[in-house]
Amino acid sequence: MSSTTPLLPRNKKDEHPIFLRVCHSPWTGIGQNTLVGLRGLTAIYMTVSFILMINYDVNFNNAVNANVNKDGWSTVFDPPNIAYFMLTLYQWMAAIWTFMHLHYPHHRNGPQNASTRVQRFLSPPRQQESTKNKTWFSVFYYAALTFPHLTTLIHWAISVPMNQTAIPANAILGNGRYADFFVITKYAIVSLVALLEVFVYSSIRRPTPPTPQIAGISLLALLYIGWAYVGHEITGRYPYYFLDHRTVGPGNTAGAIIAFVAAANILFGFNLALTALRELLAHRSEQRSSGYTSLPQ
Repeated sequence: MSSTTPLLPRNKKDEHPIFLRVCHSPWTGIGQNTLVGLRGLTAIYMTVSFILMINYDVNFNNAVNANVNKDGWSTVFDPPNIAYFMLTLYQWMAAIWTFMHLHYPHHRNGPQNASTRVQRFLSPPRQQESTKNKTWFSVFYYAALTFPHLTTLIHWAISVPMNQTAIPANAILGNGRYADFFVITKYAIVSLVALLEVFVYSSIRRPTPPTPQIAGISLLALLYIGWAYVGHEITGRYPYYFLDHRTVGPGNTAGAIIAFVAAANILFGFNLALTALRELLAHRSEQRSSGYTSLPQ
């Protein structure tokens, strides 16, 4: 397999496992070596920025806003933190799989020893038709790329206009460089990384039908709502004001929960649309280049 050519099948049949599609960019200009570097840098950035975000959330933000994050527990229940962690975890999985697929693609051949077992553990799993591993991974993939958009949308479209942010809305871009980094990373760059993943890094195709993904994202959204109420019992604070039925009313809270789940699915649809656009443009790019149509399994 060439290390400078992407995965670009010419036919419509999705003959390549979803796990291998993580390891190939759809664009001819991004070869395997380049993709390994891009994924590695992205994973490192996500990790470092996540640590800085959590540090700010627990310490500096609490110093400016007393009792907002008592004992740091609110950090565990904050939706953007959960979404950021999911995307960071995915980026590390994708970076390691891409590296292993490039440098150790034949670890299952030959004698099995401690080294090859480690390589197998770190490599993309095999897609078995008799198991649901590809479906579970697809749900995780789309959830990791959807929830960052959801938390970003809620922040800029609801929390900021209603002045319900931990950092006051009128101080978002004037509360020090650390605060600016915190807000921009947590509510902008995370969505940019999600967009890059769908459009540039991965060649994962749209699921047909997307029923398991819709069910999975809906369930995860509801689980998060439950987690938010657990957080309220522990910290006495709701991560989103519209979850407080005593403030907005039980009817409005129920409507907000329904809207939360619906918005998650709408943004999942946005990721599908972006994937479709990428498939169309990549296909046109393939027609203008040599590409390749088969992949060693």
